[in-house]
Amino acid sequence: MFADAPDMAVGYLRDLGVNVPDYERSEVTSCDLGHVDPVERRSDVAIMLRGPGPDDPHDHLMGIVVEVQRDQKERKRFTWPEYVASLRFRHECPVMLLVVCPRQSVADWYAEPIHLGHPGFALHPLVVGPDDIPVVTDPGTVAVSPTLGVLSAAAHGHLKKDVLDALHTGLESIDQDRAAKYIGFALHLLTDTDGQKTLESLVMADTYEYTSAWTESLRAEGEADMLLRILGAKGIDIPDGARERISRCRDVGQLAAWAEKSAAITHIDELFDE
Repeated sequence: MFADAPDMAVGYLRDLGVNVPDYERSEVTSCDLGHVDPVERRSDVAIMLRGPGPDDPHDHLMGIVVEVQRDQKERKRFTWPEYVASLRFRHECPVMLLVVCPRQSVADWYAEPIHLGHPGFALHPLVVGPDDIPVVTDPGTVAVSPTLGVLSAAAHGHLKKDVLDALHTGLESIDQDRAAKYIGFALHLLTDTDGQKTLESLVMADTYEYTSAWTESLRAEGEADMLLRILGAKGIDIPDGARERISRCRDVGQLAAWAEKSAAITHIDELFDE
């Protein structure tokens, strides 16, 4: 979402009191950390602010790592410092970590500092919670800023149906493929809430083509969870790298192939053997 609206991240940082430098443009940059292991470690999105600096009229002024989280994941406390350090190393500029959480309990949990072990060395995530996300009930606002509409729906849709109505109506006026993508984001962030059921009922009244993008994504997520359960039941040790590779996979065919292979393996490496 923030890849389509990078300047929104800047607005949230400024609202949190961060001194963001004046810049001429914002751009999405690579967030691939360049590991050679099978697991791709990358943030949700990395943004670079460029403008006049001491070395170049389009200097790297500041990097922003943006993560949108709906659940508490202890693993993030280990990967986020790596994201920040990697982007800082690559571009030799200050880097901020912005975490957007539609649920207040999750926002409070992620706001805790991440102590790296070295004296005085801790990463304090800059966290945006529901109170920082506006209630959007105007479909016109959603059409102009789908990212804001999705965040509003995720933060407030479980309580305010008019927010979901605005999201659904506003997305009808943009490209169908983009609309399906944003519906998928919203449904994922609303998982296990009344808002998810309400939005699903609105979307299911539309054509299958409109819903196919998010239904396929949700199907893959379910397949990945089931595969992890099967491996766990077999007593196969699943290192963090393998767990993340399976969880991130959105290729239903690949997940099905792994599930079939899982019946005959005794070690996780056999699952990924060609």
